[in-house]
Amino acid sequence: MALRTIALLLLLTPTLLLGQRVHGPRLGLSLATQSVGGLFQNTSDLLPGIVLGYGAEFELHPQFAIMPELLWLTKGAVVRNQAQLTRSRSAYHYLELPVLVKIGTDAKPGGLFLNIGPSVGYYVSGRYKQWFDGDLQQDTKYELQGSDNRFDFSLAVGMGTDMKKTSFEFRAQSSITPFSSTLQTQNIVYQLTFAWRFLPKPKEDRPGQ
Repeated sequence: MALRTIALLLLLTPTLLLGQRVHGPRLGLSLATQSVGGLFQNTSDLLPGIVLGYGAEFELHPQFAIMPELLWLTKGAVVRNQAQLTRSRSAYHYLELPVLVKIGTDAKPGGLFLNIGPSVGYYVSGRYKQWFDGDLQQDTKYELQGSDNRFDFSLAVGMGTDMKKTSFEFRAQSSITPFSSTLQTQNIVYQLTFAWRFLPKPKEDRPGQ
């Protein structure tokens, strides 16, 4: 049921956003980890993943816009213990809804921009794997524990550059609510994304106007 809902949202999002100033799909790579202190203070190794979704820009000023997005995002971490020859991988898949403020340094294409804002994630599924001396020992579907939060509230900051029909962006986000109230761990995700920018056709003047 959850997968059907996600597929429906991803299909409907472009249709709902077609009338906006700028809109388009986003595609990129992510590195996820977990921390007990915030950005760049991770206590585990990085977990690679993909970023996939759709976004729009509600322009309030040539250099100021609101950016809502709907993203498929992987969170989690990799933990290695060299002394015990073990490695574990926890991957959590989220449907992410960031709403960011975008501030441009130049109103013309090619300028840099900064963005910041909150993001709400909804846990969809997860998987846990463990290896000993390179051999896979455990591969199980992750089930939320009573101390885990299905909703993940985060703060995201980023910067990038806009061209006329494309854009590149680096973004970092950290959850402000712990994934596990027992361990007090926070989800950290670093993203590098490429976006297509679809612009509406200019309105044609009617005869006689």
